[in-house]
Amino acid sequence: MSEETQFWGVAVEGYDKGGHPASVLLEGWRLRVPHGRVIPFYPVFDSKKDAEDFVRAAYVRGTGTVIGRPEVNIRQIRRDEIPGNDYVWAARKGLVKWGAL
Repeated sequence: MSEETQFWGVAVEGYDKGGHPASVLLEGWRLRVPHGRVIPFYPVFDSKKDAEDFVRAAYVRGTGTVIGRPEVNIRQIRRDEIPGNDYVWAARKGLVKWGAL
C-alpha cells in the first residue's frame, strides 16, 4: 500500500465554488511564459513548518499581500482542492503541475 505525500498550503478566508464562506488556498503569484501566456500557481510545502517559515519571511519582506495577517491559516491540502493541470511551486521541485506530484 503506497502512502500519499502530504502537502501544506496557505489558506485565507474566502468562498468555495458554491459561494459559501470557506478557508480557500491562497493563489500565489503569476508567471508570464513564452508567447505571453500567464500561469497562476499556488505555493505548497512538504511540512507545516516550511509553510510557517514562508509566511513569516513573506511578512518580514512586506510583500503587501494578505500573508502575515491573522486570517492566514496554514493547513494540509486535499488533492481535490487544486485541479491537476494547475501549477504549484513545490519545495525541491520548483514549478510543476499539481497532478505530477
